[in-house]
Amino acid sequence: MTHRGAVSADPRDGDGAGVMTGIPYEFFAEEIKENFNIELPPPGQYAAGNVFFNPEKKTLQESKEAFEGFASDLGLIVLCWRVVPTDNSMLGPSTLSKEPAILQPFITLASSSDNSNTFDMTYFERQLFFLRKQTTHALSIKDWFYICSLSNKTIVYKGLFTPVQVYNYYRDLNRPNYLTHFALVHSRFSTNTFPSWDRAQPMRWCAHNGEINTLRGNKNWMRAREGVMKSAAFGKKIEDIYPIIEVGGSDSAAFDNVLELLVINGALTMPEAIMIMIPEATSPTIEMETYKRDFYRWASCIMEPWDGPALFTFSDGRYVGANLDRNGLRPCRYYVTKDDIMICASEVGAVTTEPEDVTSKGRLMPGRMLLVDTQEGKIIDDGELKKAICNKHDFGSWIENNMIRLGDVVKYAKNNYYFKPNVLDNTTFAKDPRAIAFGYTHEQINMLFSPIFNDGKEALGSMGNDQPLACLSLQPRLPYDYFRELFAQVTNPPIDPIREEIIMSLGCAVGPEGNILEVTEEQCQRLFLPSPFISIDELSAIKDMDKMDSSWKVKTIDITYPKEEGIDGYIHTLDRICEEATQAINEGYKIAVLSDRNTSKRRVSISTLIAVGGVHHHLVRHKLRSRIALIAETAEAREVHHFCVLVGYGADGICPYLALEIMFKLHREGLVKEGVSREKIVENYRDVVNHGILKVMSKMGISTLQSYKGAQIFEALGVDSSVVNRCFVGTASRIKGVDFEILAIDALYLHDRAWPTRTTAKLRTLPESGDYHWRHGGEYRVNTPKAVAELQDAVRNKNDSAYKRYSEKSQEAIKNCTLRGLLEFKKNTDSIPIEFVEPWTSIVKRFCTGAMSYGSISYEAHTTLAIAMNRLGGKSNTGEGGEDPERFTKLENGDSLRSAIKQVASGRFGVTSHYLSESDELQIKMAQGAKPGEGGELPGHKVSESIGKTRHSTPGVGLISPPPHHDIYSIEDLKQLIYDLKCSNPNARVSVKLVSEVGVGIVASGVAKAKADHILISGHDGGTGASRLTGIKYAGLPWELGLAETHQTLVLNDLRGRVVVQTDGQLKTGRDVAIACLLGAEEFGFATAPLISMGCTMMRKCHLNSCPVGIATQDPELRKRFKGQPEHVINFFYYVAEELREIMAKLGFRTVNEMVGRSDMLKVSDSLVNPKAMTLDLAPILTPAYTLRPGVPTYCVRKQDHTLWKRLDNIVYEEMKYKKEKGRPIDTTMDFDVVNTDRAIGTTVSYHISKEYKEKGLPEDTIVFNLKGSAGQSLGAFLAKGVTIKLEGDSNDYVGKGLSGGRIIIFPPKNAIYKAEENIIVGNVRLYGATSGEAYINGVAAERFCVRNSGATAVVEGVGDHGCEYMTGGRCIIIGSVGRNFAAGMSGGIAYVYDPEGRFPSKCNMELVGLEQLEESEEIEFLKNTLTKHVEYTGSSKAKTLLEDWENTLNDFVKVMPVDYKKILEKKKTKVQEEAASAKKAEEASKAREKELEKNKDRANENIIDIEDLTMGPNAEAKKDIQHLDKIKGFMKYKKEKDHYRPVKRRINDWKEVSRRLDHDSLKIQSARCMDCGIPFCQSDTGCPLGNIIPKFNELVFKEQWKEAFIRLTTTSNFPEFTGRVCPALCEGACCLGAQSDPVSVKSIEAAIIDRAWEEGWIVPTPPSERTGKRIAIIGSGPSGLAAADQLNKAGHSVIVYERNDRIGGLLMYGIPNMKLDKEIVQRRVDLMAAEGVKFITNAHVGKDLDARTLQKDNDALLICTGSTHPRDLKIKGRELNGIYFAMEYLERNTKSLINSHFTDGKNISVKDMNVIVIGGGDTGNDCIGSAIRQGAKSVTNFELLPQPSKERTPENPWPQWPRIFRVDYGHEEAIHKYGKDPREYCIMSKEFVPAPTGNRIAGIKTVRVDWSKDSNGKWVMKEIPDSEKVFPADIVFLSMGFTGPEDIITKQLGVQQDKRTNIITPKDRFQTSIPGVFAAGDCRRGQSLVVWGVSEGRRAAREIDLYLMGNTVLPVTGGMTKRAPSDIKLHIDEAPPTANQNNHNMHS
Repeated sequence: MTHRGAVSADPRDGDGAGVMTGIPYEFFAEEIKENFNIELPPPGQYAAGNVFFNPEKKTLQESKEAFEGFASDLGLIVLCWRVVPTDNSMLGPSTLSKEPAILQPFITLASSSDNSNTFDMTYFERQLFFLRKQTTHALSIKDWFYICSLSNKTIVYKGLFTPVQVYNYYRDLNRPNYLTHFALVHSRFSTNTFPSWDRAQPMRWCAHNGEINTLRGNKNWMRAREGVMKSAAFGKKIEDIYPIIEVGGSDSAAFDNVLELLVINGALTMPEAIMIMIPEATSPTIEMETYKRDFYRWASCIMEPWDGPALFTFSDGRYVGANLDRNGLRPCRYYVTKDDIMICASEVGAVTTEPEDVTSKGRLMPGRMLLVDTQEGKIIDDGELKKAICNKHDFGSWIENNMIRLGDVVKYAKNNYYFKPNVLDNTTFAKDPRAIAFGYTHEQINMLFSPIFNDGKEALGSMGNDQPLACLSLQPRLPYDYFRELFAQVTNPPIDPIREEIIMSLGCAVGPEGNILEVTEEQCQRLFLPSPFISIDELSAIKDMDKMDSSWKVKTIDITYPKEEGIDGYIHTLDRICEEATQAINEGYKIAVLSDRNTSKRRVSISTLIAVGGVHHHLVRHKLRSRIALIAETAEAREVHHFCVLVGYGADGICPYLALEIMFKLHREGLVKEGVSREKIVENYRDVVNHGILKVMSKMGISTLQSYKGAQIFEALGVDSSVVNRCFVGTASRIKGVDFEILAIDALYLHDRAWPTRTTAKLRTLPESGDYHWRHGGEYRVNTPKAVAELQDAVRNKNDSAYKRYSEKSQEAIKNCTLRGLLEFKKNTDSIPIEFVEPWTSIVKRFCTGAMSYGSISYEAHTTLAIAMNRLGGKSNTGEGGEDPERFTKLENGDSLRSAIKQVASGRFGVTSHYLSESDELQIKMAQGAKPGEGGELPGHKVSESIGKTRHSTPGVGLISPPPHHDIYSIEDLKQLIYDLKCSNPNARVSVKLVSEVGVGIVASGVAKAKADHILISGHDGGTGASRLTGIKYAGLPWELGLAETHQTLVLNDLRGRVVVQTDGQLKTGRDVAIACLLGAEEFGFATAPLISMGCTMMRKCHLNSCPVGIATQDPELRKRFKGQPEHVINFFYYVAEELREIMAKLGFRTVNEMVGRSDMLKVSDSLVNPKAMTLDLAPILTPAYTLRPGVPTYCVRKQDHTLWKRLDNIVYEEMKYKKEKGRPIDTTMDFDVVNTDRAIGTTVSYHISKEYKEKGLPEDTIVFNLKGSAGQSLGAFLAKGVTIKLEGDSNDYVGKGLSGGRIIIFPPKNAIYKAEENIIVGNVRLYGATSGEAYINGVAAERFCVRNSGATAVVEGVGDHGCEYMTGGRCIIIGSVGRNFAAGMSGGIAYVYDPEGRFPSKCNMELVGLEQLEESEEIEFLKNTLTKHVEYTGSSKAKTLLEDWENTLNDFVKVMPVDYKKILEKKKTKVQEEAASAKKAEEASKAREKELEKNKDRANENIIDIEDLTMGPNAEAKKDIQHLDKIKGFMKYKKEKDHYRPVKRRINDWKEVSRRLDHDSLKIQSARCMDCGIPFCQSDTGCPLGNIIPKFNELVFKEQWKEAFIRLTTTSNFPEFTGRVCPALCEGACCLGAQSDPVSVKSIEAAIIDRAWEEGWIVPTPPSERTGKRIAIIGSGPSGLAAADQLNKAGHSVIVYERNDRIGGLLMYGIPNMKLDKEIVQRRVDLMAAEGVKFITNAHVGKDLDARTLQKDNDALLICTGSTHPRDLKIKGRELNGIYFAMEYLERNTKSLINSHFTDGKNISVKDMNVIVIGGGDTGNDCIGSAIRQGAKSVTNFELLPQPSKERTPENPWPQWPRIFRVDYGHEEAIHKYGKDPREYCIMSKEFVPAPTGNRIAGIKTVRVDWSKDSNGKWVMKEIPDSEKVFPADIVFLSMGFTGPEDIITKQLGVQQDKRTNIITPKDRFQTSIPGVFAAGDCRRGQSLVVWGVSEGRRAAREIDLYLMGNTVLPVTGGMTKRAPSDIKLHIDEAPPTANQNNHNMHS
């Protein structure tokens, strides 16, 4: 069994091994007599054991004396101390350094007599137990003291050995007179703790192979039970044995401690104790005797299962047994011989046995017990044993008479009329202050709640989680966000919670527990909750339970406190509720409800999680926890993760009342899907929570909620030890972090948002957050719009400066989001020239792209990555979707589409011998960064013909990727898979992909010991094609932690030098690579960034198959949009490598290898301002590994030794090679005797065949292995076509794994005396992932037969549980018994089961399959022929019997047919028939047409267009079914429409607005085109300056929630009626769709929303409820001035706006003509503002009529918004002529005259019948054109100096920049209509204004044409074109060339600083001028810009002014978000506890 264990860096250092035997009484009697001259008492009357001591003499003597003293006190006497004879010559240095002194005490009762009849054996054993416990407690393991065993029946010899060393080290074991009736041998493979002498096994009572996942909870609950334990046997001495579970032990040791207690106590026998601790699954769907089910229900009342995949073997000296976990995830095989010897082991063949001596071969089944009574000499049948145990008491009656069920409580309450129904308040869901106080957001409602209440499904997401860690977020976070879900990887497997749900359970008995040291009926007096989810009605009934049963008193504990108590109140409240919980227990309450229901304006709640965790651990500490149930009545909990954390830290039940009430309100408001009632909402929510909890439990391999509860399966990321030690004891929190003060600040901040101290700034609706999608002003994100845009520009155009900007932006984001962002490089004086650094071409070979399968991304994207990486010499990764063999052949140009890394995951899609042979690296996917512990699913619509072929599955049928647990149960199984893969391709390195979590370093050490060549540590934030948001957001940890731990641990164990370490997870830049390298990585993986390089815009729609850039989709139309090129990816990696080289040069590193692990070159940044970040301790990751163990390698320097030379395959291959070299046929047949160390036979031969003959392989039986014996694991793994293996004997697990066309035949030895069809012949997981080939098994297979078979044909004579699981193809014939859960997840292939007794349906999982009879003759013939072959190959008597009576036996076969698979097959069949019929019909029609044409040669067919299609617009069809629009693919299906212009011929005759709105249906269709992008560029830097939450209001319009859309729009925009008319729609220019197609019509929708709001009367004056007393003067009433005034007025300030003109509005009123913006609309808004309290003063020219200094003095703040009013002039010859005007003067005078008199006053500038020339373009130029046409100009010409823009974007103008393309605006269109041509003249320069012959008036303009070209530096240069002069006639000229700056009269009066352009100077992104209290915003500060920028400036300035005046503000930032700054948190910490008026004193940004 050595191959199943592990050795350290030195092969002489094992992980631990040992043996338990019966005490060799004769041997000891002789030894003691000979050496001590002592006669030992009779057997059983003395005890012996092996005890480890510190070898230091003094310590050893002191320990012995202490031991003897305890013994004497217990009435025991130590007869002697025997030094155990040992030989340490074969031990390694690590083992020797820890070698203890080992002594054997021989002990008996001091008062014992020689009369065995009077010897009290039970008393003696009990005293020994006391002695062991007391000495163990007193003599710490730190002093090396450890008792291996101390018993009068058994003894344990163990140590830090390999298995072989045990017998060589302990000489006793080789003595011929060492006799024992049993031996229990164990070899340890350490992956969860460091190996040590004491952790070796067996333990004292058991040996354990596996992992107890619930250990923390088991320990806590045992600690709690100590408070209620009583024992007649122990009496008062029971206190001396506490704690029951000893400190420092492994999970096995803890289990052993409890088992020992239960058995020694005497109330339970050992089998009973085992049944309680490791119960069977009792799902209602499992067939089980009632008495057994009742026993387990009783057992669940007294103890939670010790859950996890485990095989326990145990002995008390008489009984020797084994028990397997409920899921059967560990192999346990046994033989029974004619000599009544049982050999039970993890593998058959471990002990040599003659075949004719074996009477039976079996395996331990899931949940079953194997027990041998050595005294009676018999095997006790599991059923017989458990029947006897379960019938000792009437457990069923006990349960029935004592247990209360939740349903009965509710029913009783309703029947007795004291039930209190829930009544909702009158607030809407969006305005409920409680929702705001507990951190709910609109995003959560839409993304989380909507799928829950509508469909009963948890929300899906994609592309990972790139938001800040909670410990870095400046925004308030709930405490749950700091907890990361742990998951199983390597040490134990996760479970599939869907397909293997039968072994899982959420039901729990809660309330006071009974005493576990007795068996009584009272133990059943508990309340049974079917799940932890408790509805409002159910909780109401629970609170009144005492009315049903007076003994069930329920105490409600208020967890809120008065707001005025501030931060201190938070901690004091925790103290109070802990005291109240203790008091409740003392007063006899059985349930405590921790409630935040009293949260109100004056009361703040502490977090429910803090309350639950705090109370739970308080009660555990005081041993009171098992005396009360804890139920959380919480407004906080709404996500699955919240429930999991609450349960994980001790909550028995959770009532999410606020989440439910919000859903009920949504229902009341008509926002829930039709037909969904309130009851259905509760049902859906319960289902989502239940399934979500199951999924999270399953990720850790935990089956029952009872075990998960309190198990604390989390790591705290960024939580201080003060919080952990109080509320989350034992939880890992490696980097410290937030304390109670920060948690309190967050709670107070959220509370103040709901009930603000300043009521004037109250939120009108739930806020946006940016939690799931990027939002302007929301949470920071690693992937930002700016970075995405710059990267794409850089790689597409080889733009160095763009990459530099990308790197800067990325680092800025990373700094705010990740741990590495807190680090910086130390300054190094030893920097080197960059020329000395290894070249980029060398560095890029260390780069890999991520494991993205063909299926998750398109073929085009997948192959582009492959080509790029192959050109670079790096590696691309297939992902788990296989790879088309056609890609293995190079293209004509030398490019290769082959992925160097072939992933082997649990899905096993397309993993064939040929696939494996075509790899440079084989990657075992243990977990995925974005969703560790989870499987996945590829929906049927994504399984195209090509993908189906590649994955060896059926196109159109969905594919399930299970979590990794089929051949990776544990580290020894992973070791076997590594070996298998190495055999399948000896030239490829084998990689294991792990995900960062606490302990991953030890796991990685185990993986290195398992001979992996390469280890990948993935971060939590990697991308994924699809996953539940719970997994994406809350599982896994940053790679920085995992990588540093891995590197340090590997170095510490001297394993780093034999493995390559890689990391990945949102690596963006060379800086990221440098930090990863310094933390220990030498290779680096990238996924998201290369996708972005190819065009990904982070839509986060991968799971919807609607990727608009053709990357994450299989839609043929969308794939056409893919524009990525290999060069883009190559350029990205070039830039990253070059950036890395620059850093290496600065740090003084020449090579990457020199740099690996040099974390001493990193330090925490000196410039941190984030108070949360400053609480973190990053020392754990910055500890240089080379200091932990100096002198050992810190990067990979040598290869692993896989010992591949020891293989039978080599003999066969050499023979094949010899024959081929001689030119002879290679047909080879060879005979071998095999043993269980002969593993993966045939695999390497298959590799050579695949390399040479590809997929085709060889003819059948070309190579034949004739084997005899017990074959090792993975027999015939990846066996290629042409290879046959015949085995006479039996085999272990994984036979035929990945079978690739070969044939495997297994049958019993010819001299066997047992019946083949009744005995186990092969192990677990047979034919896993087989793709083709045949297998014939004459015998029974264990669990998981044919799992994931996708093409092989197999015959077997019986299978265990989970047969044909996840099968996707092939045929399976079973002619014997079948275990539970057959066909779970089976989506393809067919199984035929012989079922003469009709019991099969109850064993079959019917979720995806149907059962049928065989009817088709072809199928019957196939079945018969295959069975005939089975008889021929194996001699099966069972098959022969069936064939002899075929007519009758055929009827007993059941056909198992996947439903979807059947549909697809039928569809194909129908399609073939239809195609034939269609072809025939077409032929007939063709002939008929020919005849018709002959008759009517003169007639022509005409296409007639339906007139309706012409009038309904481009989306006519969509309008016909307007209620069923496709929102997911609307961008594809529907054409863009925008607001139409009125007909030209009509509009040029009036001054009304030119635009007309789209109708209602058209607007809905346009909103359906919006994809709600993951990064909505429409509100980014290049999009809307206001940060309008465009996806949100588009979605609301689509849902016809227009009022809510209005609220969302006006959260960010004060004047949508202005911007919706005059804005050039920057948002549309940046729209993600615009990168490839037409953007969404945002502007039209925005204008329609606000217009409807005015029409509906939703906009009414709403003055602030109170005033602050602060006065603010604003100079200028343009967009910025009005916006600032509006915001400041809302904040409660008194605002006066001064306008120099006669009307308010500035540019809006006079600068924009009426046909573009009707002035009534401007006045309407001004009137509204006036009604709300803003005072307007017109004709007030500040600086002239009014001194600005007076305004400054009279007001608390002054804001200058005078705009940029100095027009740019054209000072050429003739400028002094009359008839030359600035455009703005023209427009202003026209508009004034129009408004005042409709042009009758004559004050306008008329151009009637004139030749008009407008110099300069833009909006103003266009407005001049339109105005001139309306005035009747004779001609209009527009001069543009620059060239005519192109119709498409140019490389210099990449998306998402505003597209500088040729446009025809309304004025141009009108000119074309009136004058017949476009008025614009491009590349023309005015040289001179030509005067008229008479007078001083202009008559024309002399011009010259110019040419633009780039100079040698790439700059544009203008040159005049010779001989191109021309004079244009001009009667009037308008100069429209922009503005140079503001007037300076005001600034000079105030002394405000200005720049050269006269713009007012303010700090970057600030508005405070050089004068305190004076601010500037708009064009006077930023220069000439758009109206929308003016509004944005005004809003932001208002926020700064509010902050300046009040010291705090909740006015939103851009994007409508309320945001905190770092100072907010820090100031609160530094301040004294806030008073009622100070609670939110500095919560500002």
